[in-house]
Amino acid sequence: MNIEEKNGIQYVTFAQFKKYPELVAAVSTRAGGVSDGAFSSLNMSFSTEDMPERVIENRRRYFAVLRLDPKDSVGCNQVHGVNIVRVGKRDCGKGASSRETAISACDGLVTNEKGVALTMNFADCTPLLFFDPVRYAIGLAHGGWRGTAGNIAGRTVGEMHTAFGSEPADIIAAVGPAIGPDRFEVGAEVIAAFTELFGSAEVRELYRPIGEGKYLYDLWETNRRLMLRAVLKEEHIECTRICTHTHADIFFSYRREKGKTGRHMAVMALR
Repeated sequence: MNIEEKNGIQYVTFAQFKKYPELVAAVSTRAGGVSDGAFSSLNMSFSTEDMPERVIENRRRYFAVLRLDPKDSVGCNQVHGVNIVRVGKRDCGKGASSRETAISACDGLVTNEKGVALTMNFADCTPLLFFDPVRYAIGLAHGGWRGTAGNIAGRTVGEMHTAFGSEPADIIAAVGPAIGPDRFEVGAEVIAAFTELFGSAEVRELYRPIGEGKYLYDLWETNRRLMLRAVLKEEHIECTRICTHTHADIFFSYRREKGKTGRHMAVMALR
């Protein structure tokens, strides 16, 4: 795992993005915060039963090690959809200190403005990070299974092309920590949704039957393939292959903790 630590805060970084000092791209872990119990300790989400003042302090600590200000962040009320919103300085502060002020019904953000910190929260779903070093633009998306089946990865690339003129061949992307293919148990409705997306032949490469109408499904590889479909170069895609369910001591896992847990946060910003 490529996990860094500063002032007690641990966070995941990405080799491809580290080449660009003007870019901030990180995913927090659960270490270094002030929350306790099921939310121990660096819970980033106001949508949990955690105390809001603790979430605010956790965000302050995390943003401090990234050399960012939480007031410059933009957050969403994520709904497992495919709505992607272009944001800028005018949106800074939305969702920074409460769920009520966040952008509603949104699972993807893009910007080409400096000093705008895109944020998304996760606890098994897939962080999808995008950076165009030519047009100087970024995108961040939340890939739960429904969003992934709706091709939010490809839609984010498309939005960056429409909004900023980004060419897919220039975009560098990462698939962040998420529930892995040995732990993500699903039913027939999930397989049906991805069969519609990929076709019956290709989708069989992405799941494994385990009996009684249950399957293990690979969200990591699915999102990587969707990035390739969006014409990103294979060498421009980095997949961490870190399973949040397996490493629930490091990351929050909604499935492992049966819903009562915190959230870690992906952040992208241009300096």
